[in-house]
Amino acid sequence: MHITSFSADGFRNLKGVRMEPDPRFNVIIGDNAQGKTNLLDAIWLMTGCKSFHGVRERHYLGFDAPFFHCDMRFDDGRRQQRMTYSLERGAQKKRKITINGVDTAKTGGLFEAFHCVAFSPADVELVNGAPEKRRSFMDLCACQLHPRSMEYVSRAALLLAQRNAAIQNALKGRIRRQDVTMFDAQLAKAGAWISCMRAEYIRSIQPLCRELYSVMTGGSEVLNVSCRSPLYGDMELPARPTPELIAQYEAVLRENLSEDLRLGYTQKGIQREDMLLDIGGYAVSQFGSQGQRKSTALVLKLAQAHLYNEKMQRSPVVLLDDVMGELDERRQRLIYDMVADMQVFITLCHPSSLRLAQKGKVFLMEQGVLREVENTPVFPQ
Repeated sequence: MHITSFSADGFRNLKGVRMEPDPRFNVIIGDNAQGKTNLLDAIWLMTGCKSFHGVRERHYLGFDAPFFHCDMRFDDGRRQQRMTYSLERGAQKKRKITINGVDTAKTGGLFEAFHCVAFSPADVELVNGAPEKRRSFMDLCACQLHPRSMEYVSRAALLLAQRNAAIQNALKGRIRRQDVTMFDAQLAKAGAWISCMRAEYIRSIQPLCRELYSVMTGGSEVLNVSCRSPLYGDMELPARPTPELIAQYEAVLRENLSEDLRLGYTQKGIQREDMLLDIGGYAVSQFGSQGQRKSTALVLKLAQAHLYNEKMQRSPVVLLDDVMGELDERRQRLIYDMVADMQVFITLCHPSSLRLAQKGKVFLMEQGVLREVENTPVFPQ
């Protein structure tokens, strides 16, 4: 998969950006606060996912821009496709998305059609941050391999919110306590699916993460990745839920109704699962050095890209936002080896941060305006 052309206007500070990227290697250089990250965020927008830098949709609009518009053409390995994404300023903030000329109201079509793997310094929050970040990571990665699973993720989130709202209504006497259980059967079905989906994904990346981390550290350390499910405990979950697993999930919801009513929310389920990361038996988040945490986050993203490429038989587009400058030659070489067959976009303040020569294109970003730098077929070492 690779982008053949991309344009963006009014997206944060981007002004009339147009580019025809190299199918392999693209470097965007420029000083800080010029729009390099905004360009990668605009590309990421076309995946249908939330900003990988935490920016909300209403903040995509530039300060004075009446609208933003992004237009992308890409080759998915089978055919050429085109997607557009627009948002108008105003009370309604009118959004319009098209895929191959057909309007779509939701972003799900974007997610099924176009996939990226994004790296940024903030990825260390996968290790340091709250379990919600790791659950979101597992769901995103697994749904890239099985896009229809996103329906279960969305449905489970909605059902959980509805059940929690019902608990609050029961506490206020608006409904009977047994009415809370009206959501249990559907939530159990969606929740069991997600638990199995996450467990299967972690099983798939565990050996790859171990291998990559070993290469990164010269074999001196071993990284273990596992999934913890308080509801299912140490059970070896199958790739897809069985009726017994669904029934077990529903039974737990019913058995804990009184405690849920006491607490005011649903306490057990997929919203309490977590991805566990340890080196030598010690949790990286608690005992790992800053270098170990960054390396662990990098390995998780490399494993995501590699597994997608292997399972889907087509490569994702890789976005590297301000990460190469922090890496030594060994880690840069590992990244290059893993993304050798993928289209890559790298943002840098200084090209000298790249320690290994690569052929491709260089673009300069200045105050939201992008231009290609000619006659730079090989980047400096």
